[in-house]
Amino acid sequence: MEKVNSARSLFDRTIELVERSLDVRTLRHKVLSNNIANAETPNYLSREIPFQKILEHSMGGASVDLIRTHPIHLSADFEPGLETETTQEEVNIDDEMAKLAENNLMFQAGVQSLVKKLQALRTAILEGGQ
Repeated sequence: MEKVNSARSLFDRTIELVERSLDVRTLRHKVLSNNIANAETPNYLSREIPFQKILEHSMGGASVDLIRTHPIHLSADFEPGLETETTQEEVNIDDEMAKLAENNLMFQAGVQSLVKKLQALRTAILEGGQ
């Protein structure tokens, strides 16, 4: 029974990390899209998500969710210092589009890692007794 709980604990932690990473990537997508939408707004300064800071903080037990569908998902109520940050620069469309493309690639990588984990679980279930 000890081995089963240890394996489950390790597996659940990986999925939790990927889920939280995807939630923060989704939030960053919204912020970057908002920057692009406001590119021609006078005096608008671009905003950014401190991705690593939010993810580390949320993994430490804080709840940070977007649309909360599960109690462990991230929340939009950030702790002080974990909010979006103004970059003090006007929006540069090329930079924002590059950040958006990078964020999309990272999101897709997270999805693929989640798919691989679930495929491994499926394989273990289907072939475990053989």
